[in-house]
Order: sequence, then C-alpha cells, then structure tokens
Amino acid sequence: MTGAETLDVARDAIWTIVVVSSPLMIVGLVVGVVVSLFQALTQIQEQTLVFVPKIPHRRDGDAVARVG
Repeated sequence: MTGAETLDVARDAIWTIVVVSSPLMIVGLVVGVVVSLFQALTQIQEQTLVFVPKIPHRRDGDAVARVG
C-alpha cells in the first residue's frame, strides 16, 4: 500500500465517521439550543431547576412548607 492509498483510506474513514455521527450531533445541538433558550427566556438558571421545596407533614396532620 502506497502513501497515497493510505491517505485515501484515512480520509474515507474520517468522512464515514463524520457522516455517521452527524445526525446525533445535530440532535444534541438542537436540544442544547432549545434548553438554553428556554432558560434564558424564562430566566430559569440551572440551580433553580434543582430547587424543589419539600413539604413534610407534622404529626397532627397539617402540612408545613420547608426548604431544604
């Protein structure tokens, strides 16, 4: 195998990798842009997405709002 043939095989392998992986990469790009637009437009940041208030119940049955 000559140097030119080796370069052709390598170029074809790289092109095949690009063609096979591009649909998944495009989907990931679109999902990332949609999530970032949603966060920017609604002013929700990542820390507040994890924030969930917990409502424990007291023994007498009343619910008490608590953060933590």
